[in-house]
Amino acid sequence: MAEERTETRPVNLRQLFPWMELFKAFQIALDPKKLILAAIGILFMALWWTGWSITFYKFRSKPEWPSGYNIADYKKDDSDAEALKRAWKQFRGDRQKWDLLQKAAGPGLVNGNKVMTDAGDLAESPDEFEPIKAAIENIKEEEIKKGTAKFKVKFKDEEKEYVVTEKPHGEMRTLPWFEDRGPNPYLFVFGMAGSETGRHVPWQKGEFIDWFLTHQLPVLIEPLAKFFRPVTYLLHANIGFWNFMYFLIVLVGTIAIWGVFGGAITRMAVVQIARKEKIGMGEAMRFTMARWVSYFCAPLFPLLIVAAMAILLWIFAFLHWPAIIGDIIVDGILWPLVLLAGLIMAIVLVGLAGWPMMYATISAEGSDTFDAFSRSYSYVYQSPWSYIWYCLVSIAYGAVVVFFVGFMGSLTVYLGKWGVSQAPISEARDPGFLFVYAPTSFQWRELLTQGTAAAALDNMTWYNKVGAFLVSIWLYAVFLIIVGFGYSFFWSAGSIIHLLMRKKVDDTEMDEINLEEEESEEAYTPPSATAPPSPVSSGPGLTMVDAPTLKPSSPKAENNPPEKGDGNAPG
Repeated sequence: MAEERTETRPVNLRQLFPWMELFKAFQIALDPKKLILAAIGILFMALWWTGWSITFYKFRSKPEWPSGYNIADYKKDDSDAEALKRAWKQFRGDRQKWDLLQKAAGPGLVNGNKVMTDAGDLAESPDEFEPIKAAIENIKEEEIKKGTAKFKVKFKDEEKEYVVTEKPHGEMRTLPWFEDRGPNPYLFVFGMAGSETGRHVPWQKGEFIDWFLTHQLPVLIEPLAKFFRPVTYLLHANIGFWNFMYFLIVLVGTIAIWGVFGGAITRMAVVQIARKEKIGMGEAMRFTMARWVSYFCAPLFPLLIVAAMAILLWIFAFLHWPAIIGDIIVDGILWPLVLLAGLIMAIVLVGLAGWPMMYATISAEGSDTFDAFSRSYSYVYQSPWSYIWYCLVSIAYGAVVVFFVGFMGSLTVYLGKWGVSQAPISEARDPGFLFVYAPTSFQWRELLTQGTAAAALDNMTWYNKVGAFLVSIWLYAVFLIIVGFGYSFFWSAGSIIHLLMRKKVDDTEMDEINLEEEESEEAYTPPSATAPPSPVSSGPGLTMVDAPTLKPSSPKAENNPPEKGDGNAPG
C-alpha cells in the first residue's frame, strides 16, 4: 500500500501569539510623515505650556510673612493670639499655593539667584519664624547655592534641624530641548555617562532599574505623562482658584493639540496596519479635522464626569455644616453617597489609562465621542490582563527602539562634528563653539562641546554667536524629530493595542476599518450600461413599440415548396 502523504501547513506565530503584532510598531512609527506630525505637536504643546506658565506666574507674587497679613484684619472679637493663628494659617495656605505654582511654572533663577526654601517654608508657627530666618541669614551663600546647607535652631522645648534646598520649578515651563531626559545614549553605550556628570552608568549593579524607571520609561510614555501631569495638579488638595484655572487651560490645550496630531498619527497607523497601505499627511489631517470634535471630547468626557462628582461632593460639604445634624444625620447616614461618588471618580480616572485607544477608535471606526469613550473603557475593564500585557510588551520593546533611535541621533550629530574637527586647522576654528547653544536635553551640549577649550566658548565673537545660533536651529529641528519618535511609537503602539483588544473583546478582524473611499463608492452607484431603455409614451393610451422586422427566408424554403400536410401550406 502506498504511503499517504500529509500536507503540513506553516505555523503563523502572529495567529498563535497576537501580541507579536506590536513588533510592527517600530516600522510603523519610523515614518517621516508621522515623525513630522509628532514634532509639530511637541512644539505646539511646549509653546502652549510655556506661554500660560509665564502668564500666570508673572501675575502672582510670593507670599511673605508678616507683610500682607495684618493681625487686625483677622481679629474676630477674641484675643490677638487667636488672630495671629488665623493669619499664620492663611499665610501657610497662600505659600503652599504659591509653591505649587512655582513647581509647575516657576523659573529656576529669579534675579540671578536660585529659588530656595526659607523660614516661611520651614517654620511651623509664628514663634519659629524669626529664629529660623536669623539662622538662614548666617549661612554662607556658597553653601545655600549648593543646596547642602544644614543648620539647627534651639527653641524652648527642643532643638530642630533644618535643610535649605532648592525649590522644585518649571515642570510645565521647560521647553523640550532643555528637559532632563537622563544620560546621553552615546555616552551611555561607551561608558562615559557617569564620568563627568556624577551619574553612574546604568549597567552597574543596582543602577539599571533606577535608570529605566526615572529616565527611559518617562521618555517612552511622555505623551501619557504630559496628559496626566496637569490632571494630577488639578487633584491637589491646596490648589486655589487661579492655579485651578491655569492647570485647566493647560490640560484643555493639550487635549486639543493631540486631538489633531495624535489623531492624524493614529489614522495613518491603523490604515497601514489593516490595509498595508500608507496615506499622506494631508489625507490624515482631513480625516482628523472632520472629526476633531470627537477627538477633543473623547478624553474630556471622563474628566467632566469627575468634575460633576466633585461638584456634588462640594454641595454635600455644605449640608454637613451644622454640627449635630451634619455629623449624625448627613454624614452618618448619607456617607455611602460620598463613597459611591469616590468610587465613580476612581473608576473613571483608572480607565483613562485607555486614553490612546480613544483616538485609535475614532481613527479605525470613524465613530464619535461616545463610541471612543465606551470602547476604551470597555476594553480596559472587560479584559484588563490582556491590556496590561500588551502595554508591558509595548513598554519593553519600545524602551529598546526608543533608546536605539536616541543613540543613532546622538551618534549622527557627534560624527558630523567629529569629522569637521579632524581637519588640520587652527585651534581657534575648533567647531566646538558652534554647539554652545545646542540642546541640553540628553546631554547633547555636553556631548558636542567636549574637548573644546573653555576659553574658545567664553570669548566668542559676534559672528561666532550668529553661526552657533544658526547651527542650533538645525539641531533643534533634528532633536524634535528624535523626541518625536517616542510620540510616534506611542500612538502607533496604541493603535495596534486597540485593534488587538477589539479582536479579543468584539471578535472583529484587524483589517476591518473605516475607509472614506469605500463609503463614497457605496453612496453612489452609477447606472448600469446594459439596462434596457424604458418605453416612451407617445400619448394617452398609446405605447410606442418597435417596428416588426422581416425574417429572411432560408434558401431551402425557396427551392423546395412545402409538402402536403405542412402547416405552412396554403389551405
